[in-house]
Amino acid sequence: MKQQTKALIGYLINGLSMPFFIYLQQILETPDVLHPLKYLGWALIGCGVGLIALSTATLVRNRAGNLIESGIYGIVRHPMYLGAMLSFAAYVFFLPHWIVLLLVIVNLLVIYAFILQGDRQNIAQFGDAYERYMATVPRINLLAGIVKRINGRPDHAQ
Repeated sequence: MKQQTKALIGYLINGLSMPFFIYLQQILETPDVLHPLKYLGWALIGCGVGLIALSTATLVRNRAGNLIESGIYGIVRHPMYLGAMLSFAAYVFFLPHWIVLLLVIVNLLVIYAFILQGDRQNIAQFGDAYERYMATVPRINLLAGIVKRINGRPDHAQ
């Protein structure tokens, strides 16, 4: 299957999941004892949207199309995808049900496939520089990236 077709299928899955989730909220019930989980859901969405906004702002400033190794991209290689993953994971906290969990898992797998494809494309575009970047910056492990930053790994030049 062509890469463009795979990407289109992935975008359709991600895009159609949102209205499907809204539909599920109408037909599935959440026990009252689980309603406080929504606060965790909002926290995940907040973190996800924050990562998406930071990475988008960084990409917009990179008019030359250079490899970005600073800012949020100095902490994780794929902050926008990580933000999307956190936002999708929040669904489970708003509606804790096995159907929603399955929906979230499918979306996370699709996004992870996008991440792997992004790494392949960046290796093709930037070569050894991207491979060195991969060796120093975690793919999506935000905690490991923060720890590396705190422990003194210098921020790369943009």
